[in-house]
Amino acid sequence: MIILYFGRGNDYLRLCFNRAYGDFKRTLGGIRKHPRGVEVRRRADEALIEIFADVKAIETPTQQQFDDWHKSACLRLASIYRDCDYPSFFVGHAQKWLNMAFKYIYFMGEPRLPGFGKLYDLCHVPLDNILITDLSPFGFQNLPCAWSSLNDYEAYLDRQRWVRHHFSFAPLDVEFLLWMGKPLPPEALRDSKSA
Repeated sequence: MIILYFGRGNDYLRLCFNRAYGDFKRTLGGIRKHPRGVEVRRRADEALIEIFADVKAIETPTQQQFDDWHKSACLRLASIYRDCDYPSFFVGHAQKWLNMAFKYIYFMGEPRLPGFGKLYDLCHVPLDNILITDLSPFGFQNLPCAWSSLNDYEAYLDRQRWVRHHFSFAPLDVEFLLWMGKPLPPEALRDSKSA
């Protein structure tokens, strides 16, 4: 399954990054023909290795530490693209890359990618059209623009806070259930008075 979905290789972390990139690259208009497209991707890939090593190194991570790390990581990725003369890489792209990479890390499992399990409950959901549609019956507030054009990190983080406060399950558990088309069990919803 891993070879079929991620390709060949035993650098499982890079395989996760590559697969996650494929989940949003269609929204990067003109990147394939960009004169520095190969360079920017190489620089971003190297940064991702450092970025994920940084979060993995936090011994007992808190939600605030994870959120701060996530914001810094998103801004760093956007900066790499801007520095390579591609100004149309936004927080929306970065969050999708990071958040999907985490989903794939957990798919790979602790034996292949150890040390990430402590972060599972802190992870953000990858915002995209499908998830936004799936969350709308629960009162999820739409983004002010397309998810891929979002460049306001606070608007993004407000939606992540909403997920954490609206559901009693870990955000990725909610996302996995919705993505599979499963109904959320009643215990997944927090009492609206306490949310």
